[in-house]
Amino acid sequence: TKEALVIMAEALDEIGDDYAIYGFSGHGRQNVEYYLVKAFNESLSAAVRGRIGALEPKRSTRMGTALRHSMEKMASINSRSRHIILLSDGFPQDFDYGQDRRSNVYGLRDTTVALREVEAAGITPFCITVDKAGHDYLREMCDGSRYMVIEDIAALPHELPKIYQRVVTT
Repeated sequence: TKEALVIMAEALDEIGDDYAIYGFSGHGRQNVEYYLVKAFNESLSAAVRGRIGALEPKRSTRMGTALRHSMEKMASINSRSRHIILLSDGFPQDFDYGQDRRSNVYGLRDTTVALREVEAAGITPFCITVDKAGHDYLREMCDGSRYMVIEDIAALPHELPKIYQRVVTT
């Protein structure tokens, strides 16, 4: 996932698009971390690369909350087009996402609603996962044109132009 993030950041820098990078982790509704990795007005410097390199899995993948917070962050961005690209290594889950932690129903529904809220705010969401089982849950959360499963991270450089075209031109 970190390799994918670095490749995407380098490509966006090369193109000249403004972007920010945030990370997130959750442990219940009241304990969701959302942290800055790279600000919009910051270059892809050694410090940013270091922050990307320092990213580690923490707790749970509470995507709905992260998407809503990203949407709020983007409210002040004045641009011809605005996009949120969610890069993940698995399905949305948290310990209080329903009665059975092994069930992903609540997490999928919450994330689906959050993706619709993002679109209603005039922001185009796109989900990328390096989880080979990603099709199983992403097809439930969003339209097929709004996600991509990267099964081989080495293929990402070849997939980036397709991703960019799908995200920016739709």
